[in-house]
Amino acid sequence: MHVLPKQISKSLWVIFILFALLVVFRTNSIDKKEISWDVFGYYLPLVATFQQDDALLNDRSWVEELNIEKQLSGTVYQISSNDEGKPMYFFLFGMSYFYAVFYFIGDLIAAWTGYATDGFSLPYQLSLVYGCMIYTLIGLLYFRKILREFFSENITSIVLLLIVLGTNYAHHMSLKNLETVNVLFMLATILIWSTIQWHKTFQFKNLIWIGLSVALMALVKPSEILFLLLPMLWNVTNKETFKEKSKRISAHKVQFLVVILCCFLLAFPQLYYWHLKTGSWIYDTYKNPGVGLDIFSPHIYNSLFSYRKGWLVYTPLMLFALTGLYFVYKNNKKIFPAVAISLFVSSYIVFSWTEWWYGAGFSNRPMLTYYPLLAIGLGYFLKELLKWNRVIQFSIGFCMLFFVFLNQFQWWQMRNYILDPYRTAKAYYWATFLKTEVTPKQQELLLVNRDFTGNNEFTDKQKYTCKTLVNDLFPKLKGGSFYSPSEEEFGYSHKVPFSELAKKDHAWIELRFDYKCTSTEQPILVAFCMDRKNGAYGYTTFELEQDSLNWKSKTIHFLTPEIRSKSDILKIDFWKRSPANLWIDNLKIVVYEKK
Repeated sequence: MHVLPKQISKSLWVIFILFALLVVFRTNSIDKKEISWDVFGYYLPLVATFQQDDALLNDRSWVEELNIEKQLSGTVYQISSNDEGKPMYFFLFGMSYFYAVFYFIGDLIAAWTGYATDGFSLPYQLSLVYGCMIYTLIGLLYFRKILREFFSENITSIVLLLIVLGTNYAHHMSLKNLETVNVLFMLATILIWSTIQWHKTFQFKNLIWIGLSVALMALVKPSEILFLLLPMLWNVTNKETFKEKSKRISAHKVQFLVVILCCFLLAFPQLYYWHLKTGSWIYDTYKNPGVGLDIFSPHIYNSLFSYRKGWLVYTPLMLFALTGLYFVYKNNKKIFPAVAISLFVSSYIVFSWTEWWYGAGFSNRPMLTYYPLLAIGLGYFLKELLKWNRVIQFSIGFCMLFFVFLNQFQWWQMRNYILDPYRTAKAYYWATFLKTEVTPKQQELLLVNRDFTGNNEFTDKQKYTCKTLVNDLFPKLKGGSFYSPSEEEFGYSHKVPFSELAKKDHAWIELRFDYKCTSTEQPILVAFCMDRKNGAYGYTTFELEQDSLNWKSKTIHFLTPEIRSKSDILKIDFWKRSPANLWIDNLKIVVYEKK
């Protein structure tokens, strides 16, 4: 008897079409420097191990030379250091695990085709780009499986279309598919699906996938270990269900121990590396006092509603997903605590990061990892919508379509440099709303332009008010000038809290002075930085010319960095890196604040 092939479901067709669109768009958007900036940092362990024979990263000089040669990023921030100042990888090994197979494929292709086998030539880049599209497809397929667990084919298909086309998903899964969020989305879908299945059948294979997914997510981005809350709280609604869950875990304790061992083995290379480099099995390589978790002062409003990068400003469709969480509670109380608590805790951490705008991405990038959970809320909202009258259905449907259009249009604006990924302010947003071009006058409404190299030029003084902070303290001193003898490492210094400099987000500091100094092996530097309890950030130096006791005049401009707290201290130091006598006169410090 002839058996007809099973018909492909509607939602699978939707996935194949959407994925094909992503691949086509990605193919037309390949950059010459795909392996650069953060991606270079994730990729660095592979280059160090297989290209430079320096797996532990004991020498940073080759990284600096490589960065200059290939112009991969403004600074080599991809390298951290241990307490002794020796170099270490800044990022964890997680992404290099996912890059590894495509690195070796690129290496083979490069050798066969005559390209440079240096880790950066075209075969390596294409192998990574198209290889990571496989992770995108896996994430989409598991995403569909999760939705089909709760919803019909029609609702599943609509949710897939809305998430892919109506949010920042398409941007980060195409143009930015080498970054962490692609892998994290895939792992999140595998974790959620495995959690659902384990609570149905309690099969060991699902428990293994839960453990490995959480471990890999933590190795890609440590804060994602909080996703462990989801399987822990799944089907826990009260004291009785908590006891039942505890008994179930106890009954499968051997399986849990095996899973824990597997996760430990997966994480062991990272732990062992930290131990070799620092003597500690756990070590924080994110050494940057300028950024971190502001747990007690989260940036919730800015993260959600700022015109700079607010999630709900650029992805307003997710308002329906948030509203849908009420209908999750109403219709599926067994999963609501796990979904709601996981979303709340994870989002709070996302919103607490100092750099709440998360780089140059479109909308709020880290929230993408939680879209598989938010999509459950969106699905329940659509399911409830079917019960309402036609007028409400039409009105909300029209609103959703407009939000999809707005999302796509704003994404186009960003790709065409109409919406700036770093500098968009409220006035600029509305001046360019639904516009296809921008005028020089509108560009004046942007936030301050920050050069990633630190070589900022102060060219628009007319837009600032100024006040004098210090004006020539030295006539009262002997000789009429400030003198610093050679045995002192630091000459003149000045400190002031940012709160006394400006009320807005930045200030320009103008430092004018006359100086003379004895010759020294290393030039004297004028150093600017913002200082806080756990260290300094925004460190910038300016070199003084040496001319053996001839007076010279100098004017320096310094743009304050992104301020973590207004109580942070601006420090200005004259730093003598080798012994020298230094005289300073006619010193003036002027602060410029935006009108």
